[in-house]
Amino acid sequence: MLKCFFFDRDGVIIKNYGYVCKIEKLKWLKGSIKAIHFLNKKKIKVILVTNQSGVARGYFSENDVKSFHNDMNNILKKLNIRIDEFYFCPYHPNGKIKKYKKKSNLRKPGNGMLIKALKKYDFKSDECFMIGDQIKDFQAAKKTKISFEYKKGTSLENQVKNIIMRKNGI
Repeated sequence: MLKCFFFDRDGVIIKNYGYVCKIEKLKWLKGSIKAIHFLNKKKIKVILVTNQSGVARGYFSENDVKSFHNDMNNILKKLNIRIDEFYFCPYHPNGKIKKYKKKSNLRKPGNGMLIKALKKYDFKSDECFMIGDQIKDFQAAKKTKISFEYKKGTSLENQVKNIIMRKNGI
């Protein structure tokens, strides 16, 4: 049985405009809210794992990212929906902010964010699934032995429901 769904953020849950960190730029992708709601009803954890090199590049701060994630959840909360956890990596080896200019296993294709979540919630890899839109998402999942699918062009809700039916034998 699946206990957790990991999602990349930009390009999977919300539209990827590049360095999105202002709520005015938030655009939910087709079926993403319904997919989260479906998983909430099934008591399957919803965790976002996202590279946010905009912090290292000086475009916004860690607090800006946290605030954006809180705003996302506040929108969902009005619908009785929630994302259980947000993990983000502020680091980039070419960053211009010294504190964040470094290599980090948190940054996908590294699997540090996934490992942190597995430890925190005591999940096994085979109890989790991940949807992403880039090769680095796939590589992070593969390193952690988490099943993975690329985001399809259809509704995220339909994609998630199909995965749940396959994995849970429904």
